[in-house]
Amino acid sequence: MLAAVAVLALPGCGGGGSEETTSAAATQVQGQQDKASSQAAGGQGSAAKGSESQRQGADGAGESPTAQNSAKNTKQAKPVTLPKGEPEPQATPAEEASATVVDIALQSPDVAQSGALPAKFTCDGKGSWPTLRWQGVPAGTSELVILAMNVQPVQGKLFFGWALAGIDPSLEGIGSGTLPKGAVQGKNSYGKAGYEICPPPGQAETYIFALYALPKALSPSQGFDPAALRSQAQAISRNAGLLAVSYGR
Repeated sequence: MLAAVAVLALPGCGGGGSEETTSAAATQVQGQQDKASSQAAGGQGSAAKGSESQRQGADGAGESPTAQNSAKNTKQAKPVTLPKGEPEPQATPAEEASATVVDIALQSPDVAQSGALPAKFTCDGKGSWPTLRWQGVPAGTSELVILAMNVQPVQGKLFFGWALAGIDPSLEGIGSGTLPKGAVQGKNSYGKAGYEICPPPGQAETYIFALYALPKALSPSQGFDPAALRSQAQAISRNAGLLAVSYGR
């Protein structure tokens, strides 16, 4: 989920104060309930021993002091009322209408189930993108855009390893290293118009492939600015797909 947050800044997300308060209170309640249960169990055992001793003496003897103390401790473990924090801000109708929903299934048969990207799809191999497949592109889509980005910003900015626009919305995928007809590549953060996944030696990186379905075509030119295209895509796209991969050197 962190990956999705890194790519899509969805409106209407408020602070987590209320949730944190509720969690802390719930933990407190659980701890007190566990303590009460432990005390109750101990009280029952003590009461049983007391009753056995009383049966050996007079039949009219009362409860043992141990049983009385246990019962007293159990009564003290009263339910705790959970505090109520500030309610989570609700999204306005305008925000809900403009939000981009991750509802397109994006996957790659070239990526391991663990999410590991094979070396051949990086600068340590052939340097071509993996096969990508998707389902759920909505009707009325005019153009598809794919962006590959580092989850961790570089010098405070998104780092783009790949940007591909002008993809025919009727397609349901692209092959590895195969440029679809009519598609153009933007200039990645290495300064080249093309694909490059290449973390620094000795480091591992997580990358996000984001597919945007655009209701109107942006039709950028070869070597376009991926950051500018991403801003434009987020402004008009209501549907997207995400795929997280990782690679270390």
